Amino acid sequence: MKVLCTMKYVFDEVHGYIPLDELERRLVDTPTFQRLRRIKQLAQAWLVYPGAVHTRFSHSLGVMHLMGKIAGKLADAGLIRKDDLRLLKIAALLHDVGHTPYSHAIESYFKVRYGLKHEVIGSWIITEDPYIKDVLREYGIEPFEVSAIIRGRHREASYNMLMSSDMDVDRLDYLLRDALHTGVKYGVIDIERIVQTITLDPEGYIAFPQKAVQAVEAFYIARLHMYRSVYYHKTIAGYQLLIQEIYRQMAETKEIRDFLKPFTDPEGIRKAISEGNLYLWDDFFIGGLMNLILGQKLGDEALRELIKLYLGRRGYRTVFEWVGFGKQSPLNSKLVKGLEEALSRDLRLKDERIAVKLYVESIPIITEGAEVRILKGGGSVRVNDYGGSIISSMPEEMGIVRLYSLPVTEGYTRELIAEFLKH
Repeated sequence: MKVLCTMKYVFDEVHGYIPLDELERRLVDTPTFQRLRRIKQLAQAWLVYPGAVHTRFSHSLGVMHLMGKIAGKLADAGLIRKDDLRLLKIAALLHDVGHTPYSHAIESYFKVRYGLKHEVIGSWIITEDPYIKDVLREYGIEPFEVSAIIRGRHREASYNMLMSSDMDVDRLDYLLRDALHTGVKYGVIDIERIVQTITLDPEGYIAFPQKAVQAVEAFYIARLHMYRSVYYHKTIAGYQLLIQEIYRQMAETKEIRDFLKPFTDPEGIRKAISEGNLYLWDDFFIGGLMNLILGQKLGDEALRELIKLYLGRRGYRTVFEWVGFGKQSPLNSKLVKGLEEALSRDLRLKDERIAVKLYVESIPIITEGAEVRILKGGGSVRVNDYGGSIISSMPEEMGIVRLYSLPVTEGYTRELIAEFLKH
């Protein structure tokens, strides 16, 4: 096992100078981690917010930095083992290493088609990628333990909470970073107060003293506003649907699929990881392939037209939207069933399933089992059960139902919606 020595620094636009020890620098310098420089943090958000071109690379450094500050504070208080501080920082550094190009846009294709999530890809990378796993073991860190933290399956519940909960280090960084780059002011949180007062309750949950409840409230409210203004923005979501459809058609068109291999199915992705070739799969890879399809007139005209719409920023438009708050998921609601029925019986849309998309999301505002706790009477209570906080009056879920249409079908899709709403 190597001993850590020299320290270097990377300047970050959110946190200032971030120190990297020898192990962290070795991981950052791997081709697999450098790939994150070429994957935008917010996928298609730059089509709405031009400044949103920051990457998974800078975000990952920021998450590691926050983990170091928070876990270090908890270790000094005797709430977690000091010997595990390095393990937690490495898990934070690698938590997004499995993201697909264009982040959630293309991940959605693999989730729908194969049930594959980026956390699983990340676990494969950490345990099987020759660059990553070899560096970890060289410094005495077990890759499977790092993977367990990222997937929320570590034996220490508090480690899972630090990495994946309502107020984890991932969310703390991306709210600050995304608000900065989009220019949306709603995502600003009091990070100094949060770091200063954060602690763990007796059961290992993220907790705060009652005096810091305003910082917790501001966090939850900021996150809710960022959901509406950025993460589930109707135009951004529409372009993510478009990229998802383009990728599906590329992966299922024989003459194009060969260019896309091995990144067409889970087996191919895992093989690329084990062979050390995942670093090739980035935003540029997909963008270059779309340009090649147009330049060489590959595939059919329908696919090429979708790519032209994307490149010309003329994608899916919202022709209907419903946003609601409460505990009931909209997934099987009367509204969704009614829209599905209306779409299925409209003869004009019979051959236009690509041109019209039904979008349904149920987003937790307060996640059951992962809520922030407020210390009280020797124990703690969930923030949404704490009578001294406005969070107790917040809904636990936000539901979104939208109908999107490409320009070719927008006119009669709006007619269909108008008729549907009459009934």
